Amino acid sequence: MSASHPPVSVPAGIVVGPLGFVLRDGSEGRSIWEYTVDPAHFNLNGTLHGGVVMALLDTAMGFAVVARVASQGRFNAAAEQSTRFLAPIRSGVITAEATILKIGKRLAIVEGRAMDDSGGLVAVASATHSILP
Repeated sequence: MSASHPPVSVPAGIVVGPLGFVLRDGSEGRSIWEYTVDPAHFNLNGTLHGGVVMALLDTAMGFAVVARVASQGRFNAAAEQSTRFLAPIRSGVITAEATILKIGKRLAIVEGRAMDDSGGLVAVASATHSILP
């Protein structure tokens, strides 16, 4: 699969879903997504709710896998995800980059890193995705 023939129909630069995630780069085995921090998604401590960061990382990791398996008529679903939060987020743009570490016939192991707009690491995640027919 080449970058000139994308495997899924999410155009780069378009806002996707209720949290407003934006695909910046999606290729076979890798993806980059962005989220502009919205104070409506803050927790009671005045920082971004961890669930938003988890969802951003999940989106990036899932897209990295689907970009690899969609051409085979398959899709994927997260079986588990572990996220570690490293810094509070109060503003700016968060970028999540995901990479497939290993992919087999039934499972993919993926990792993701979320950075703030200064490049500081704010969260890391790993996930196992089931690959389904």
